[in-house]
Amino acid sequence: MGKGKERYKKPLVNKPQLMPVKTKIQRAFTIKFNGRTNRIVTKVGICPAFDPNQYKGKEAPYKLLEIDAIWDTGATGSVLTTETVKQLGLTPIGSVTVAHAGGTSQSNTYLVNFMLPNRVGFPGVRVTECPNIVGKVGALIGMDIITAGDLALTNVNGVTWMSFRIPSMQSIDYVEEIKNLSKNQK
Repeated sequence: MGKGKERYKKPLVNKPQLMPVKTKIQRAFTIKFNGRTNRIVTKVGICPAFDPNQYKGKEAPYKLLEIDAIWDTGATGSVLTTETVKQLGLTPIGSVTVAHAGGTSQSNTYLVNFMLPNRVGFPGVRVTECPNIVGKVGALIGMDIITAGDLALTNVNGVTWMSFRIPSMQSIDYVEEIKNLSKNQK
């Protein structure tokens, strides 16, 4: 392995684009789980896509459907279950071939707005549909949303903490942190 930051260099990959959020407001949320968890599940609000900038100070055209969503760093894009699609009354905007653990399949795509805890919002997210997500959740948060901010998971004293913020504000490097701690202890 090379010295310094070389180990972090990776090729740039095209990713689905979210509708630009025209705000400099910083938002974040933190969740403390009961003990160590092997699934990161949070409440989210979802509705058909609309531009929230056109409704400042006015009532939004859609109410948010509140459901549980699992966070999945192995998923390139976010997903809604067929049940969630039906509850929202969504109309497909297209279809794509999706690769998953069971192989590949055709899936409808939709545009929706996501509202994460503490009003962390994502308008105009293209999602795919799947028949079911294990664990009775209605959505999956993929890397299209996760990479728009900073996500941290810790398990100090056997308790999982999850924290997320937008926009991304700082890099975390545990290797450098340990080096600095070691220098200070000498």
